[in-house]
Amino acid sequence: MKKTTMYRIQLFILIALLLVLAWLVLPVSLAILTAYFAYPLLKYLNSTLRLPRWLAALATEVIILSSFIATILFLTSVLIETLPEIKRIITQVEFFSDMQSMLLINLQEKFVSLVDMAMESLVNIVQSTFQNLINFTFYLVALYFALYETSRNRLWFFIYLPARFRKPIQRVYEEASQLFGYFLSVELRLLLLTFALLSVGLMVLGFSFPVGKALLISVADSLPFLGIGIFLIPMSIYFFITGNQLLCVYLLILYAIIQLSRQFAESYMWASTLHIRSVHAFMISAISLLLFGIAGILISPFLLLLAVKLRNHPIFESK
Repeated sequence: MKKTTMYRIQLFILIALLLVLAWLVLPVSLAILTAYFAYPLLKYLNSTLRLPRWLAALATEVIILSSFIATILFLTSVLIETLPEIKRIITQVEFFSDMQSMLLINLQEKFVSLVDMAMESLVNIVQSTFQNLINFTFYLVALYFALYETSRNRLWFFIYLPARFRKPIQRVYEEASQLFGYFLSVELRLLLLTFALLSVGLMVLGFSFPVGKALLISVADSLPFLGIGIFLIPMSIYFFITGNQLLCVYLLILYAIIQLSRQFAESYMWASTLHIRSVHAFMISAISLLLFGIAGILISPFLLLLAVKLRNHPIFESK
């Protein structure tokens, strides 16, 4: 018993040290993690298309970087086109009645400052990318070698761990990676669902550039601490104070439909992925949100995994 306790303490200390080390050499850690998740593509190029390992690794890296750069450029172009238009519309609002109180004026100023902050953040991201060119170069080189080794063995980096700790740490890593993959899969499908509903809704309501606006709002919705309400609610207020109450109501209805659709879809996706009933997934997500606030959005996947572990524990199995 004493040996088992000491072994667990040593295991936890080793995992903590590995996490600290991974943070200190972040470009290399990200390269290894990217290669791990790119293994299906790498295996397809190497095994199905019969490409040599070095060429499969190079092709995989080119595909990953090309997809990333294309996505960033597309989102940047959408932001550049959409944000100034939103700012222009908001700043042109004229407050012409007593209902347009200082609260609405303050809301206008806050929203304009939020748009300015988003545009400044976009510029800062581009600038920081060039400033971190050395780290990015290390990442590219490390990614190629990680992809090459991953083509041989997906878990090649565990050979550097002590043999008696290798299997339990490998099991923790695989479960965490699987959970992270689930999380990304669910978030991507929710983003596409939100984008589709918003595109149709904004198009029916007669907005200009509905696809661009829908994409911008969908991306904001997928980020922590943001959501579609950060755009749709100020837009509703704008149309209300400019006398277009009907469009204001339509936007609020669209907001409610998307929120409900996302919530039910998210519960169903987590339920189908982790093989638990959708009502249980919904309740766990709701409890997480009520207990931890916005942070509950990120915590709920871990609570769902914990629920699965508890369900499979022998003490919960009926005899």
